[in-house]
Amino acid sequence: MTVYVDLVFFTNFAVDGAVLLTTAKVRHLRPARSRVFVAAFVGAIYAAAMFWAHIPYLYSFGAKVIVSLGMVLLSYGYGGPLQFIRNFGAFYLVNFATLGGVIGLSYLLRSTESPWGGVTYTADGGLLLEWQMQLGLFVMTFLLSLWLFRSTSETRRKRQDLEQLFWNVQIKVGEGSWEIKALMDTGNRLYDPLTRIPVMIMEASVWREQLPQGWCERLKGESADLLISELDTSSAEEYPWGNRLRLVPYRAVNGNTRLMLAVKPDAVLLSREGHPLLQVNRVLIGLDGGTLSSEGTYRAIVHPDMAHADPLTSAPSQPA
Repeated sequence: MTVYVDLVFFTNFAVDGAVLLTTAKVRHLRPARSRVFVAAFVGAIYAAAMFWAHIPYLYSFGAKVIVSLGMVLLSYGYGGPLQFIRNFGAFYLVNFATLGGVIGLSYLLRSTESPWGGVTYTADGGLLLEWQMQLGLFVMTFLLSLWLFRSTSETRRKRQDLEQLFWNVQIKVGEGSWEIKALMDTGNRLYDPLTRIPVMIMEASVWREQLPQGWCERLKGESADLLISELDTSSAEEYPWGNRLRLVPYRAVNGNTRLMLAVKPDAVLLSREGHPLLQVNRVLIGLDGGTLSSEGTYRAIVHPDMAHADPLTSAPSQPA
């Protein structure tokens, strides 16, 4: 069999460089490209050395670990024992994920006449699995594996970042109480213009049974002031939440000023893992006729000022 050492060197150089850069992406590191270049060069020299000289222990488990440690150290530095161990673990995780993807995709694309094609038994009963791949197919499957791994890691990271903004919200109105999942939106700066009370947004469907019939659907396309105007004096007095209804002006996406239907609750309790329970008394709940999250992960948007409320144990009662 003819082996081209230069081809082995450049293939391993490209693969090691891609794995090191992907590891840096996963660990949110920004190493100098020159450090990654040197580390990939060392890995490529190590892979090609087996064709130049026969050294008994050069490719033992210990030698491979030492070379890997050196590549991680050259690329990302030391940064302390915990940081170094995490970088080293991520490096091997990316290696295993991409190599598994390459092997899996190659067998998926490969066709044989028999399911035992490519399987060979040795004289002493050992089992050999034949794995051959052209260079172009290897490059394609390797890049695809890297892309899949990086996409999955990035999606998971964004999901974790988003989960850090989730709050458990309990809304109290009269004798009723509703618990929903809410998202903290730092860009929500909506206030009632007269009282400067912050306004959180919630799906109107949460209060479908508490609102007048048909309001949830009509809020999608009709103005809130039209709905309130339909409540005559007698109806407003009979409606239990008549004195809690508010109209809050806001600027829509198209720049036009509209009115949002809001309800004044008795209290809103915010809870989240690692944080004390917060009670907010001065708040309005604006009702949205649509769906805030297409995946249904949250049904309300919390105003950032609400996160600065006092803990429940010391929260004073504040009139609106």
